[in-house]
Amino acid sequence: MDKRYKDVVVGSILAVLSVIYLMLSFQIKLTNIDRVVGSRMFPQICGTIILILSICLIAGGIKKARKAEPEPAGEKKNYTRTILVLGSYAAYIFLMDKIGFTIASIIYLFSQMAVMGKWPADKKSMILYLVISVIVSAVIFVTFNNVFMLILPKAGWF
Repeated sequence: MDKRYKDVVVGSILAVLSVIYLMLSFQIKLTNIDRVVGSRMFPQICGTIILILSICLIAGGIKKARKAEPEPAGEKKNYTRTILVLGSYAAYIFLMDKIGFTIASIIYLFSQMAVMGKWPADKKSMILYLVISVIVSAVIFVTFNNVFMLILPKAGWF
Protein backbone atom coordinates (compact mmCIF):
# COMPACT_ATOMS: atom_id res chain seq x y z
CA MET A 1 0.00 0.00 0.00
CA ASP A 2 1.25 3.44 -0.88
CA LYS A 3 2.08 5.31 2.33
CA ARG A 4 0.27 8.39 1.04
CA TYR A 5 -3.09 6.62 1.27
CA LYS A 6 -2.55 4.90 4.63
CA ASP A 7 -4.82 7.31 6.54
CA VAL A 8 -7.57 6.98 3.91
CA VAL A 9 -7.50 3.19 4.07
CA VAL A 10 -7.35 3.02 7.88
CA GLY A 11 -10.05 5.68 8.21
CA SER A 12 -12.30 3.80 5.80
CA ILE A 13 -11.88 0.53 7.69
CA LEU A 14 -12.52 2.31 10.97
CA ALA A 15 -15.63 4.01 9.56
CA VAL A 16 -17.08 0.66 8.43
CA LEU A 17 -16.32 -0.93 11.81
CA SER A 18 -17.87 2.00 13.68
CA VAL A 19 -21.07 1.77 11.62
CA ILE A 20 -21.28 -1.96 12.39
CA TYR A 21 -20.60 -1.20 16.07
CA LEU A 22 -23.34 1.46 16.10
CA MET A 23 -25.85 -0.89 14.48
CA LEU A 24 -25.04 -3.62 17.00
CA SER A 25 -25.39 -1.17 19.90
CA PHE A 26 -29.09 -0.80 19.11
CA GLN A 27 -29.51 -4.51 19.86
CA ILE A 28 -28.50 -4.03 23.50
CA LYS A 29 -31.55 -4.79 25.60
CA LEU A 30 -32.81 -2.03 27.85
CA THR A 31 -33.87 -2.84 31.39
CA ASN A 32 -36.47 -1.25 33.65
CA ILE A 33 -33.84 0.91 35.35
CA ASP A 34 -32.60 2.38 32.05
CA ARG A 35 -34.11 5.84 31.94
CA VAL A 36 -31.75 8.73 31.28
CA VAL A 37 -28.54 6.74 30.98
CA GLY A 38 -29.28 3.35 29.50
CA SER A 39 -27.11 0.41 28.60
CA ARG A 40 -26.99 1.59 24.98
CA MET A 41 -25.92 5.17 25.61
CA PHE A 42 -22.18 4.76 26.16
CA PRO A 43 -21.63 2.36 23.22
CA GLN A 44 -23.61 4.68 20.96
CA ILE A 45 -21.61 7.72 22.07
CA CYS A 46 -18.35 5.84 21.49
CA GLY A 47 -19.50 4.57 18.09
CA THR A 48 -20.54 8.05 17.00
CA ILE A 49 -17.26 9.60 18.13
CA ILE A 50 -15.26 6.89 16.35
CA LEU A 51 -17.29 7.43 13.17
CA ILE A 52 -16.72 11.21 13.28
CA LEU A 53 -12.99 10.77 13.94
CA SER A 54 -12.67 8.22 11.13
CA ILE A 55 -14.34 10.64 8.70
CA CYS A 56 -11.85 13.31 9.83
CA LEU A 57 -9.00 10.82 9.28
CA ILE A 58 -10.25 10.08 5.76
CA ALA A 59 -10.57 13.78 4.92
CA GLY A 60 -7.13 14.56 6.34
CA GLY A 61 -5.65 11.57 4.54
CA ILE A 62 -7.05 12.69 1.20
CA LYS A 63 -5.69 16.19 1.74
CA LYS A 64 -2.27 14.85 2.76
CA ALA A 65 -2.16 12.35 -0.13
CA ARG A 66 -2.69 15.11 -2.68
CA LYS A 67 0.32 17.04 -1.35
CA ALA A 68 2.69 14.13 -0.69
CA GLU A 69 5.35 12.71 -2.98
CA PRO A 70 5.13 9.05 -4.07
CA GLU A 71 6.83 6.60 -1.70
CA PRO A 72 10.32 5.45 -2.79
CA ALA A 73 10.58 1.77 -3.68
CA GLY A 74 12.32 -0.63 -1.33
CA GLU A 75 11.70 1.32 1.89
CA LYS A 76 11.91 -0.96 4.93
CA LYS A 77 8.90 -0.77 7.26
CA ASN A 78 9.04 -1.13 11.02
CA TYR A 79 6.00 -2.68 12.70
CA THR A 80 7.42 -2.77 16.24
CA ARG A 81 5.06 -0.16 17.66
CA THR A 82 2.05 -1.75 15.99
CA ILE A 83 2.88 -5.13 17.49
CA LEU A 84 3.47 -3.57 20.92
CA VAL A 85 0.13 -1.70 20.78
CA LEU A 86 -1.78 -4.85 19.81
CA GLY A 87 0.06 -6.90 22.44
CA SER A 88 -0.74 -4.33 25.10
CA TYR A 89 -4.41 -4.38 24.12
CA ALA A 90 -4.50 -8.19 24.25
CA ALA A 91 -2.88 -8.12 27.69
CA TYR A 92 -5.45 -5.55 28.84
CA ILE A 93 -8.33 -7.79 27.79
CA PHE A 94 -6.72 -10.79 29.47
CA LEU A 95 -5.89 -8.94 32.70
CA MET A 96 -9.25 -7.19 33.10
CA ASP A 97 -10.88 -10.13 34.90
CA LYS A 98 -7.69 -11.13 36.71
CA ILE A 99 -6.67 -7.83 38.33
CA GLY A 100 -9.74 -5.64 37.79
CA PHE A 101 -10.57 -2.61 35.68
CA THR A 102 -8.62 0.03 37.58
CA ILE A 103 -5.25 -1.68 37.80
CA ALA A 104 -5.51 -3.17 34.29
CA SER A 105 -6.41 0.27 32.92
CA ILE A 106 -3.46 1.92 34.66
CA ILE A 107 -1.09 -0.65 33.17
CA TYR A 108 -2.73 -0.41 29.74
CA LEU A 109 -2.74 3.39 29.54
CA PHE A 110 0.84 3.59 30.79
CA SER A 111 2.02 1.02 28.25
CA GLN A 112 0.19 2.76 25.40
CA MET A 113 1.67 6.14 26.26
CA ALA A 114 5.14 4.63 26.60
CA VAL A 115 4.87 2.89 23.23
CA MET A 116 3.31 5.81 21.36
CA GLY A 117 5.36 8.55 23.02
CA LYS A 118 8.85 9.65 22.17
CA TRP A 119 11.57 6.97 22.03
CA PRO A 120 13.43 6.55 24.32
CA ALA A 121 11.28 8.08 27.00
CA ASP A 122 13.01 10.03 29.73
CA LYS A 123 12.26 9.72 33.45
CA LYS A 124 10.07 12.85 33.48
CA SER A 125 7.87 11.49 30.67
CA MET A 126 7.51 8.11 32.36
CA ILE A 127 6.38 9.76 35.61
CA LEU A 128 3.92 11.91 33.67
CA TYR A 129 2.56 8.82 31.88
CA LEU A 130 2.09 7.07 35.22
CA VAL A 131 0.31 10.04 36.81
CA ILE A 132 -2.01 10.46 33.82
CA SER A 133 -2.76 6.71 33.80
CA VAL A 134 -3.68 6.67 37.49
CA ILE A 135 -5.83 9.81 37.30
CA VAL A 136 -7.71 8.79 34.13
CA SER A 137 -8.38 5.26 35.41
CA ALA A 138 -9.60 6.56 38.76
CA VAL A 139 -11.87 9.18 37.17
CA ILE A 140 -13.39 6.60 34.81
CA PHE A 141 -13.91 4.15 37.67
CA VAL A 142 -15.57 6.75 39.93
CA THR A 143 -17.70 8.08 37.07
CA PHE A 144 -19.00 4.66 36.10
CA ASN A 145 -19.59 3.51 39.67
CA ASN A 146 -21.04 6.70 41.18
CA VAL A 147 -22.59 8.59 38.25
CA PHE A 148 -23.71 5.88 35.82
CA MET A 149 -24.04 3.27 38.59
CA LEU A 150 -22.48 0.62 36.38
CA ILE A 151 -20.21 -1.98 37.94
CA LEU A 152 -16.81 -2.39 36.31
CA PRO A 153 -14.80 -5.61 36.62
CA LYS A 154 -13.01 -5.99 39.96
CA ALA A 155 -10.22 -8.35 40.88
CA GLY A 156 -11.16 -11.43 42.85
CA TRP A 157 -8.83 -10.40 45.67
CA PHE A 158 -10.62 -7.06 46.28
